[in-house]
Amino acid sequence: MKWLSKFRDERGSLSLVIIGLFVITVASLMVMTDVAAVMVAKRSLTQATEAAAMRGAHTLDRDSYYSGKGTMATTPLALINKREHPSIPIDCNQGVIDVMLELHNWSTDDSSMKRQELQGIVLTDFTCDGTSVEVSTYATVLFPFTVPFTSWRSANLFANAASTNQVQEGFYLFGVRLH
Repeated sequence: MKWLSKFRDERGSLSLVIIGLFVITVASLMVMTDVAAVMVAKRSLTQATEAAAMRGAHTLDRDSYYSGKGTMATTPLALINKREHPSIPIDCNQGVIDVMLELHNWSTDDSSMKRQELQGIVLTDFTCDGTSVEVSTYATVLFPFTVPFTSWRSANLFANAASTNQVQEGFYLFGVRLH
C-alpha cells in the first residue's frame, strides 16, 4: 500500500505540465521556422523562374525582326491608324540557352536574393512559340530543423513563369520617347 500512496501524492505534478508545454512550444517553433523557410525559398524560386523567363524572352530573332517590313513611317502610321504592333520575335534556340544560364546563375549565386536552403534549380519545361516564353522549374528546399516526430528533412518546390516582348507604343527619337 505504500506504493499506492506515492501515486496519490501530487508533489511535482506541475513540473510535468511545464515540461510538456515546453516540448510542445519548442516543436511548434521548429515547425513554424520550417514553414517560414519554405515560403521564403518558394519566393526565391519564383523570382529565379521569372528572371529566366524574361531573359529567354529578350533573345531577339534578328532575321524575323529585320525582315524589311518596317520603315521610318511604321510607328507613326501605327499610332495614327491605332493599329497594334506585332510582338517582337524571340529566338527560341538562344532563348533556352539563356534560360539555362540564368537558372545556373541563380543556383550558384550567394547573394541575398537566393536562399541558401534552396538546392539546385532544375528546368523542367521550356516552351517557346516565337513570341512568348514559358518556363517551369523545381528545386529542393532543406528544412532548418527536422520536422518533430517525422523524418522530413526537405520539400520539393515548383514554379512557373511566362514572358513576352511587346513593342512599346510611342514615337522614339534617338532613344527618347516623344509620345
